Amino acid sequence: MLSEQFEAVDFAAVLEQFASRAYSAKTAEKIRSARPSTNLMQIRLDLDRADEAARYLQAGGGLSLGGFTDITRLVLAAKKGMSLLPSELLEVSFFLGACAAAVNAFDPQTNPLLHEVASTLTPLKGLAKKIDDCIDLSGQVRMDATPTLRNLDRKLTAAKADLSAAARRFIKSHGDSLVDSVSVSSGGRVCVLMKAADKYKYGGMVHGLSQSGAACYVEPDALVSLNNETAQLEMEIENEKKKICMELSGQIRCEATALLANDETLEILDLALAKGSWMLAHDGCIPLLHTGSHSLRLEHAIHPLLDQKTAVANRYTLSDAKSCLMITGSNMGGKTVTLKTIGLFLLLAHSGFPISAHEAMLPVYNQFFFDIGDGQSIEQNLSTFSGHARKLGEIVRNADSDTFVLLDEIGSGTDPQEGAALAQAVLETLIQAGSTILTSTHYSEVKTFGTTNRKIQVGSVEFDPETLKPTYRYLEGVSGSSCAFPIARQLGLPETVLARAEAIKEENASESDRQLEILEQKQAALQKQKDRFDALVANAHDLQRKADHDRQKWAEMKARLDDDYQRQLDDMLFEKKEEARKIIRDLKKQTHSMNHEQIEQMGKLDGLNTGPKGSSNAAAQEEKPHEFKAGDYVRITTLNNHGEVQSVRKGKAVVVVNGRRVNVSVDQLVLMKRPKVEKAAAKARPERSFKAFPMELNLIGMRVEEGIRTLDHYIDQAVYHNVKNVRIIHGMGTGALRKAVWEDLRKHPNVKNLSAGGPSDGGLGATLVELK
Repeated sequence: MLSEQFEAVDFAAVLEQFASRAYSAKTAEKIRSARPSTNLMQIRLDLDRADEAARYLQAGGGLSLGGFTDITRLVLAAKKGMSLLPSELLEVSFFLGACAAAVNAFDPQTNPLLHEVASTLTPLKGLAKKIDDCIDLSGQVRMDATPTLRNLDRKLTAAKADLSAAARRFIKSHGDSLVDSVSVSSGGRVCVLMKAADKYKYGGMVHGLSQSGAACYVEPDALVSLNNETAQLEMEIENEKKKICMELSGQIRCEATALLANDETLEILDLALAKGSWMLAHDGCIPLLHTGSHSLRLEHAIHPLLDQKTAVANRYTLSDAKSCLMITGSNMGGKTVTLKTIGLFLLLAHSGFPISAHEAMLPVYNQFFFDIGDGQSIEQNLSTFSGHARKLGEIVRNADSDTFVLLDEIGSGTDPQEGAALAQAVLETLIQAGSTILTSTHYSEVKTFGTTNRKIQVGSVEFDPETLKPTYRYLEGVSGSSCAFPIARQLGLPETVLARAEAIKEENASESDRQLEILEQKQAALQKQKDRFDALVANAHDLQRKADHDRQKWAEMKARLDDDYQRQLDDMLFEKKEEARKIIRDLKKQTHSMNHEQIEQMGKLDGLNTGPKGSSNAAAQEEKPHEFKAGDYVRITTLNNHGEVQSVRKGKAVVVVNGRRVNVSVDQLVLMKRPKVEKAAAKARPERSFKAFPMELNLIGMRVEEGIRTLDHYIDQAVYHNVKNVRIIHGMGTGALRKAVWEDLRKHPNVKNLSAGGPSDGGLGATLVELK
């Protein structure tokens, strides 16, 4: 396949988008050099890895391969016995850090393919530690890398201190002969700036003259031995550093095989993550490839170089019965973009890359041919038509049933009648060869041929005659007109010229052309009616969904209010019974001052408080009181209910009754046998069963509308269950779902505070919600 064929459908430009998401320059270059393959097994493996990477990133996976660089040349240099520089050793350390991060990054259950790749990594933690112990983050050898280096560094520090002190003493003692009262450095040796006349007065060495010649850089005898000692120590330190680098390089040489294997493994992971990241950013999908059929289907397809927020998404289909897709319509309406989109998606899929569509089912081809552009060549002395004819000849000679052919404006560049006849003949030949064809045309004769041939699926790009602008919508089964006159009118061509052109067209038009134009007008009108009907249906569905959601929301709110009301009634009844019991206790204390009728009435009141079985407190008091403890099963006499004692303290007990905790006095409790619950009876109970309320909600994989509906229901349930803190998991993706979640939560009356998740809570892929 020629390189210009890739350029014709923006293949290189889209690969550059993938390359920009790779960590390593080596991976980016591999992406740029990607080409379609005929190895279907390898293609599917690459696509499956990309799919796993996208799901890993969408779930908040945080693997970073920032330390992954191409270390091949460094390892090969070490294998040859060369000593690596400290900065190069640091690069190897960063590489090993990326290996250590990747080796356990993927779960074998959710990401089996990536886990399988990462599990082959050899972390080489020992080598990484040795390099880190000897090389700091600035790419220099640490001065404490070895005991020898530490000792030399201490000696050098002391020697420099002695040298500095000696220089100060000399300057103080011989100030009359000096030009400056500070020491200077020349060639790495400490000197003094002395008057030219006295330069030999104190022995030593003269290192140079000042620009004026009035002063000299002199190293007197008093500083020579100290300078020599300092220089000797510095040389020993450099030798020790070289020795350390040589030893580390030798260890890299020993691990060369593992390092090179790790480099290849990280490249596979880097490539998969770049593809997954691109797929999420473009709301794309993994194409499904199949053999032995021309069936092609693309849902919500958008060319990746267009603005994903404003571009119009389209649906394209082909089948065995319709193996040729002929696109018609206005100039500047998007025909060429449609051709490029489908051709590009096929190239990406055959190269193992995801595409920017929601769903995709594509055939597998062995060869591709594209004819887009005018085909002119000054070097080859080719005109527009000559360039097209040369490409068409090559295509017709080589096309077969495993060939995809893309032809833009077939038959253009020559006499319209001859060009239309040539286009028809080429299409018939390619259809007979069994190829899959994607073409566009303005010729009425070619459009007529397309509408009558059973193997051709005719479609068009929509043009709005009212606004005189293209909508960029693809209409399947609808033949579109070129709209040359409306476009020319909009661009300022005089009305007189347009009127004359329309008259000439009418004079020269054949009956088939007129009928085709009438058909196109009727199709356009019918399509408008269909669009209005679809809009009404969609609006009705939206209203129905909203009504169902509101109905469910109000039903849940009613149930919650009923439960709250019942709970309040239970609390009020308990409080009143407690008040009545207190009154009874007070009256008992006053029995000595009561008359006979008062005592009789108090006994009746006490009997009501005792319970339906008429058990007497006096009889109970005759028995030895039971010391209640946690775990006892009791009946509460004042409530005529029973439950389990949770705790007892200072004469008060906390009893769990029907899932609610009740505070009562221990003298209101009667020990009873724990009732047996029959399983069959439990199933037959019509009461609602309660489950533990989940503290987090996972919205990953949902569309925005579905996710917000689920979120509202979840928040209402959280408020009902008195939950104060929850976590909403929405993933990173394109950011659309996360933005919608935040906007919805900010408007919710029961939400008190929002914050992004921390490193252990999912990061930006999750939102922490505090409820009122």
